[in-house]
This record gives sequence, structure tokens and C-alpha cells, in this order.
Amino acid sequence: MMDALASAAHLAVVSDFDGTLAGFATRPDAVQPEKRSLDALASLAQLPDTTVAVLSGRHLDGLKRVCPLREPVLMGGSHGAESSWEESPLTPEMKAHLAKKESEIEEIIARHPGAELEAKPFQRVLHLRALELKDPAAAAAAYEEGLALSADGFPKTAGKCVVEFSATQATKGTWIKTLRERVGATAMVFLGDDTTDEDGFAVLNQPPDLGVKVGEGDTLATHGVADVAAVSDFLDELAAARAAHVSR
Repeated sequence: MMDALASAAHLAVVSDFDGTLAGFATRPDAVQPEKRSLDALASLAQLPDTTVAVLSGRHLDGLKRVCPLREPVLMGGSHGAESSWEESPLTPEMKAHLAKKESEIEEIIARHPGAELEAKPFQRVLHLRALELKDPAAAAAAYEEGLALSADGFPKTAGKCVVEFSATQATKGTWIKTLRERVGATAMVFLGDDTTDEDGFAVLNQPPDLGVKVGEGDTLATHGVADVAAVSDFLDELAAARAAHVSR
């Protein structure tokens, strides 16, 4: 597996951020990315015929606040709706959908104090991690209420302590497919831990493409690692193998 990736004509390595490069925190801006993972990705990005990207559910500006990686590392935000190479506009219909979901989420928050709303450019998200730590029963009730809200024909995703409503059909899968075409990748690695990452795993091809699932749970990924520390181990090994191959 590692030899095939290291010897690819053009290798693209894409990683989710929260739960993959960084552990979780009650406040989005309090997460601490794993330094070894960041160093490995930065090293990979400097190698010839190697593309590195971080693809997150966070919006781009928010991702840049917590992830110190910069060019040549590429960034994708809002689950693929935002890219460091282009901007996508919101239509009036999309804006109306987001406004409606924001109002409905605020009603849930009023019934369950401690639940939180995150407003991203293309999504509105019900966040329940902080409430779960204080009152698991209330968090579970709020989660069910969020799930019961209509998606109104737009995407709705249930994740770890979140219910997210999107105004775009873009996914991590569509973003990865676009990246592959843009850079001409012959091998793609994607690492992720949550429900939305399954869209990314779904578009990977046969080996040498590799999906890496972080943690437990059903997945389309063909490889698994235990936690964010194990992600660092994997990326360290990949960076060393790729560097050894291109230096020959």
C-alpha cells in the first residue's frame, strides 16, 4: 500500500481537519492540531508531483484560523462548497433556505439552552457538543428535533453532535473529484472521521487510491486508524516513503 502511494506519478493527499488532524473541543476555536501531522503534510506539499489539501466542514476563513498550513497546501471549506481556487455564489433561493433553517435552529436553541448555531457561508449547523457535556438528555432531545426538521430539498447531514443543513449540492466527494482533475492525480489519499467524509471515500478509485477512516464506525474507507495520533503515524510514514522515492 505505502509503496504504491509513494511511487505514484502524481500523489494527492487530502485530509479532513476536526477529528483527523485535530481532536475535538467544546469551542471550535480551541482545537489543537497535531503538530506531527501538520509537519508531515507540509513536507509532502514540498515534494515534486505531490498535492496536499485540507478539506473541512468549517468555512474557509474559520479553517485558516485554526489550521496554520498555507500554500502550497490547498484548502477546501464548507464540505467542498468553498475552494481556495474559486468562489461560489449564493442564489436567492439558497439564501432563503439558510434563513429558514437558521430561524428553525434558533427555536430549538430556545427550548434547549446550551445548544448552539453556527452560520457558515453555505450551511447552518445545530451544534450540541457543549450541551452534551452538561446535559446529555437535553442534547439528545435537541438532536432529534434537528433531525426532524425538513431539508426542503437541500442536503441535510447528521454528524457527531451536529445536524447540518446545506444550501449547496457540493460535497467532499465533488471537491475531491475536481481536485483530481485539476492536478492530474494518479493516486489519491483521503483521511476523515465523520459522516460527511463518506462522500469523499465514495469517489475514490481502486488502489492505489486509499481512504483512511479515523476511529470506529461503518465506512466506505478501505483502511482504518484509531485516532488523531495514529493519523500522525500514517502521515509520517507516507511522507518518508514519498520523499525516499522522489529522491532516487
